[in-house]
Formats: sequence, C-alpha cells, structure tokens
Amino acid sequence: MINWIFFLLITVTFGKTILLTNDDGWTSTDIRTLYRDLKKAGHDVIMVAPVSQRSGFAGQFVVPTSNKLETDGEFSYVKSGAPAWDYDKQANDTNIWYFNGTPSSVVAFAFEYLLPTKFPDTTVDLVVGGVNQGPNLSPGFYTASGTNAACYSSIYRGYPAISFSGYAYQYNNSFFKDSMDTDDMNPANIYSKLAIDLIEKVLESGLPELTGLNVNFPAAGHLNENCTEPEWVKTRVLNKNIFSQNLQYDTETNTFDVKYSTFQNIETDCKDGDSVCGLDGEFDVYNKQNCQTTISVFTVDNTIDSTTNDKVYSSIEDLF
Repeated sequence: MINWIFFLLITVTFGKTILLTNDDGWTSTDIRTLYRDLKKAGHDVIMVAPVSQRSGFAGQFVVPTSNKLETDGEFSYVKSGAPAWDYDKQANDTNIWYFNGTPSSVVAFAFEYLLPTKFPDTTVDLVVGGVNQGPNLSPGFYTASGTNAACYSSIYRGYPAISFSGYAYQYNNSFFKDSMDTDDMNPANIYSKLAIDLIEKVLESGLPELTGLNVNFPAAGHLNENCTEPEWVKTRVLNKNIFSQNLQYDTETNTFDVKYSTFQNIETDCKDGDSVCGLDGEFDVYNKQNCQTTISVFTVDNTIDSTTNDKVYSSIEDLF
C-alpha cells in the first residue's frame, strides 16, 4: 500500500507534459537551460520557439511565406535554405523544434500542426514561456512582449500558462552553445531552478480557467553575488507605474527610435478587503532589485468587473 501511495504522489506532478516556448528564439541560453532541467526533473517537454529573435513582437501573428528559410536563423544555428520548421538535427532531439514565425504563431504551429502530426497521443498540461532575457513588467508588456503573448495565446486555447522573465543581462540574447553550463552562479541556472519550483506547484494544484502567472526574476548570481536564492513576492500586474514602449524623436537625424518609459497610471478602485489591491505592483518591486522574484496573477478575460460596469452604465443611463 505504501508503495502505491508513493507512486500516486509522484504521478501527481510527474508524468505531465510541458510545452516550452519564448520570444528570444530556440537557441537562447535560458530556454535551453530550462528545457534541460525540466527533463532532468522528470518532465516530458516539447520545446518549440521562433528560429530567430522575436522580442518585442507582442501578439503579431507572422507565418513563413516559404517552406524554406530565406535567411539564417539566430546565431546561424540553421542556415538559409533549411526547412522553415524542423527539429534540432544537430542535437538529434525530436522534442526541440523551431518555427519561422512570431511567438503567437509558434503557439498556433505547436497546437495546430506539431502536436497532432508528431505527438498525436500527447496532451499538454502546461505552457511555459521563457525564461525571457529581460523583464516583462506591467500591462504595457502585453502589447510588447512576445513571451507574454505566447502565454496569452495558449490561455485563449484553454491551456494554463506561466511567463518567466529574468534580469536584462543580455538585451541581444545569448547563444546556448557559448554560455550554457552548470555553474551555480550562472543566472540561467538560478532562474531555471526557481522556475521549476513554481512549475511543479502549478502542475500539482492547477490554475483557474483564463488565468496565468507572470514572473520576473531579479539580477542574481554573477549579476548580483549577494542574490542566489531570490525571495518569492506576491505582486499585481497593475499599479501606478506602467512600464512600456514609447517613441523617441532624434532632432539630428530627423528619425524616430524606440525607448521605454514609465507612465503614471491612476490606480483602480479597491473594495475593502480586496486582496489584489493590497499587493505592490510588480514593476515597483522589481525596480528596487532587493533579490525578490515577483509573481503576479493575470487573466485574459477582458470582461469588466460588475462594480465598475454598473458605475459606468449608471453614468450614461439617459442613453438607454
């Protein structure tokens, strides 16, 4: 009896299938590290990500116009002329795939083509985005982050999802062949361990429908030697500060460039005892860099809450 109980406890978490994706591309150090460690932890992982860097593409839905790559993939890991989608032939790993698209279309590729044709008997239990190289903070990044958009696209399809992001130690990404190792101080390894801790909790307990988690790791390891075991902190996505993309005009060149700005937002109304309004915003916590990992619950249900709904309709009652 004891052996059977132990077996059942193990299968609650293990024996699950995780779809792993990102926007940095399939050759990113962080996604390859998390893939490696999830497999070591006993999980069945199918990784499919853009063939090239697609950060900042948000929910854009771009698909290849040819069944061949017209340019080299990220870090030239696959060359121009190779298939527009394929598995990692160098590693001979048929669970690692790329697709010449954006994160949202990669998710569609996974569920509409890859899983039905290559993994027909597989059911995905959780979608994981990241770990992204660079933070994804506040609602502004729903319209900017491909990693977040991939999770939104998965939740729309009825799959729970977690978006993971780390400190921006490599804005232009890093190649796993150059920086993937087992060094305990490597931020990718620290982030991966933390991610797995949360993933296993979620696999065990589940998430409500139309709900996901947004996680941002602080500078850790070689980036901050005093931070090797970041503390988990409950946060909320929205606060007075919204961090998002903005426009910058260059008077000398008469051109525009992208910059990032913090917009001061009016806080939402809070009811007495509202557990969400009592939390700090993830941007504010992350910005302090106090070796804390933010974890925020979000929903893709854009339906407004009943209190606000009634308030707005009441103000325009004469129209009805």
